[in-house]
Amino acid sequence: MALISKQIVRHIEGELRSYPQKIRMVKEQRDEIILGSHYPDVSVSGGELSNTTQSKGMRLAQLETGWPELIQYALEMIPMEQGLIVKYRYFEGRSPDVVADKLHISRTLYYAWRDNLMFFLVLKATQKGLIDPFV
Repeated sequence: MALISKQIVRHIEGELRSYPQKIRMVKEQRDEIILGSHYPDVSVSGGELSNTTQSKGMRLAQLETGWPELIQYALEMIPMEQGLIVKYRYFEGRSPDVVADKLHISRTLYYAWRDNLMFFLVLKATQKGLIDPFV
């Protein structure tokens, strides 16, 4: 992977490993916002009442979903076999040899698919402004 620095590959691999926890956390935060109090805030000082729907919408918009959204998109776009690499390697923490054996592919093909995934993620993360590959 000479085209992408080891630092960026490590960063992306870290994001892939933490994806299940982050997506669970975002879902919990989203549910907390949506299912939170439906009563409008009452102003004690006589000011205007807040718009609860607007308030919830603003809080939902502020949720940090950059990497989880990007990884979800990538998993939808890549072939199923390459998605299994992500599942076994990053979500379950299996070694590259075990993943290759489990998918009945060579180590060379495993690394080719992994490299393709990294290129795709770097491209999309750069477009979204999540990383700068030239640093």
